[in-house]
This record gives sequence, structure tokens and C-alpha cells, in this order.
Amino acid sequence: MLLLIGGTGANSILFSTTHAESPSLGEPIFVEKGADTIKREIGPNITHYTFTSNGMMKGNIEYSKAGEYVSVSKGNNLTFDQGQGVITTKDGSETANYTFIEVGNGTAYQGASAYSTNSTGKLSFLDNILVIFKGGQDESGNYALEQWPWK
Repeated sequence: MLLLIGGTGANSILFSTTHAESPSLGEPIFVEKGADTIKREIGPNITHYTFTSNGMMKGNIEYSKAGEYVSVSKGNNLTFDQGQGVITTKDGSETANYTFIEVGNGTAYQGASAYSTNSTGKLSFLDNILVIFKGGQDESGNYALEQWPWK
């Protein structure tokens, strides 16, 4: 528990850390590997990337992803990235769109993605779902990441 007292009056704010414990994420619903496919400088400290990946969803649904993002360098090897993409089942019968934001330090990153779909099949659970993710990337742009539903 943290008690903050400030100013010249008798105002105080009481913060409880009871619910601030780290939650267990459990098993990821997405596990994927991919690579940046195109890198293009579009301004000072701003780079546009395209990417593709393949993975497994919920342990039994194979998928591929394609998308793009803009990365802004904040100095000290810190980046802020924002992008969008499409996830497609391996057989091509279903798709879902997503947008994401992430922060990275050159080799590791974390963020959140918001999904939407009109699918009524395997990908229907992705409609209006928010996931959090973390991953790593090498200097060649190859990456691996895991994603968990935000509950």
C-alpha cells in the first residue's frame, strides 16, 4: 500500500496495490515466426516495414500473416511501432484484420493487437478480441512472438 501526501494542505491519496500483482498469462493462443520483408526509410528516425509470418493458433489452427508497420526511433535503441495486418487460415478460407502497437529495444518488443473478423468458423473467436504479445527479433529482421488474450 502506498500513501501519497503532497501540497500545502492536508490532501492525501491512498493507492492500494492489492490488485497490482502480475497475472499468470497461461498458454499463448498464438505462436509464430516471421520476418520483415521490406524496409524503407520514410523520414528522420521513421521506417516503414512490411512483414510476413506463419504460426499456430490455439495449438491446432495453422495460419499466415501479412502486414505493415511504421517504426519511430526514440533514441537509446527504443522504438515505438504501429501497424496493421491480416491473418489467414492455412487453407485460405478465413481471415481476420488486426491493428497493433508495440515498443521495442532492438531485440525484444511487447505490445497489444486488436482483432476483428466476420468469420463464423475457426477464426470467429478473434472478433473484437484484444491480445498482448511479446517477442524477439534478430538483426536480419527475423522474429518470433507469442500472444495471449487480454482478460
